[in-house]
Amino acid sequence: MPSIKNKKAEKLSLFEQLQARGFIFQTSDEKEVKNLLDNTKATIYEGFDPSADSLHLGHLMSLMVMHHLQKAGHRVVFILGGGTGRVGDPSGKKVSRKLISSKDVASNGKQIKKQVEKMGLVNFSGRNSALMIDNSKWLGKFSFMDDFMMKIAKAFSVNEMLKMRTFADRLEAEESITLMEFCYPVLQAWDYLELYERYECKLQLGGQDQWSNILQGMDLVRRVHGKSVFALTFPLLTNPSGEKMGKTEKGPVWLDAKKTTPFDFYQYLIQTPDSLVPQMMKLFTFIPLDEIDEIIKNPREAQKRLAYEVTAIVHGEKNAKKVSEDSNKLFGGEDGNMASIPTFKSNGEMALDDILVSSGALESKAEVRRRCESGAIKIDDEKVEDPKLVIKKTSLVRYGKSSFLKIEV
Repeated sequence: MPSIKNKKAEKLSLFEQLQARGFIFQTSDEKEVKNLLDNTKATIYEGFDPSADSLHLGHLMSLMVMHHLQKAGHRVVFILGGGTGRVGDPSGKKVSRKLISSKDVASNGKQIKKQVEKMGLVNFSGRNSALMIDNSKWLGKFSFMDDFMMKIAKAFSVNEMLKMRTFADRLEAEESITLMEFCYPVLQAWDYLELYERYECKLQLGGQDQWSNILQGMDLVRRVHGKSVFALTFPLLTNPSGEKMGKTEKGPVWLDAKKTTPFDFYQYLIQTPDSLVPQMMKLFTFIPLDEIDEIIKNPREAQKRLAYEVTAIVHGEKNAKKVSEDSNKLFGGEDGNMASIPTFKSNGEMALDDILVSSGALESKAEVRRRCESGAIKIDDEKVEDPKLVIKKTSLVRYGKSSFLKIEV
C-alpha cells in the first residue's frame, strides 16, 4: 500500500497528516494524543461489532486509519466484539436490538477477519503485526461477583451513565432500556481496561458516535490504575440530505463482493455528491493532498477517480479496472461485453418481477411494480410498464439511476 506522505505533508507529523486528511474529529487531549502518535510507538485499538458477516463502507475509514498508524510503527489491535456484539451497542438506537447468538458472532467474526486480511490494509503477519482479539476471551469467562461487581461495576456512577445521550433520549421518550443494554458501555469500557492491562494500550479509536462509550473506558482505567489513556474519534460522513454515507435503499454498501458487487460498489461511489468528493478522497484513498487539489477541479473526473481508487483498495486493481470500463460502456454508449455487471441466469422464460426479486436486485414485487409505474425500469433502454413482462431473451435491465442486472435466458 502507498504511504500517506506527499509534497504538502513531508514536514507534517503523523498527527498533523491525519488531521490534514480529515480523520480527526475529536480527541480527549490533543497535546497528549499528538505526543503519543508522533513521539512513541503506542498500542492503539478499535472495536468492531460482528453483527454481520461483512464490514461496510462506513468501516473503511477505521481500516484506513489503522493502516496509517501501523505504517508509522504503532501496534494496532482489532477487537472483535464477540462479547459486546451479543449485547449490541444501543448508541443511536430508539428500540432494543435483536439478540445475536454466540454461534453467529463466531461465524461473522471469522468472515470479517478473512475480509480484512484479504484487503491488506491491516497486516496481521510479519514485522509489527496487528492483533485481532475476540473480547469474549474475557467477557465470556468472568466471575460475576469477583470480576464484574467488585472490580468493574463499582467504578461506574449510574447518575452519570443516565446522562449519556443514548439513555437520556430513551428516558425522555419513555422508551424501555433493558439492563443488558445499560451494561453495554460498561462492557466496552472493560475492553479498554483489559487492553491496558495486557498490552499497555493507551488510545482507543472510534466514530464520533462512540465518544461517550470511549470516555467510560478512559474513566475506568483511571479509577482502577490511576493512569491516563486517551480517545480519538473520526467524523460521521453524511450526504447533503443528512443521511449516513454508505447506506442505500437496499441497505449498507458492503465490502464483501458477494453482498455488494464491485460494479454496484463502484456505481455508489461514482455518484458521490460533488461537495463530498474532496473529503472522501482524503479519507478513503492514498492520493496525495496536492494531487487531490488538482483532481477536484474537474468534478466528473474526480468522481470517477474516487470510485476507481476506493474500489481498487477494497476489491483489487483488476476488478476496479473492469468495473470502470463497464461503467464507461454503459454510460458512454459503447458496445462490448460488460463482465462485471451482476448477472441472473433464468430458468427458461420468467416474469420481470420474479427475476428482480429472486436475484436480490429489489426486495419485493410491490417495489418492482412501483418502479415500473414511475418509469424507473428499462430493458435494453426501453421503459417497461408491466412488471409481469416475460423475459424471453438475454437482456440488460436498468432498475435505478445506476443499478443494472444482466438477464441471461
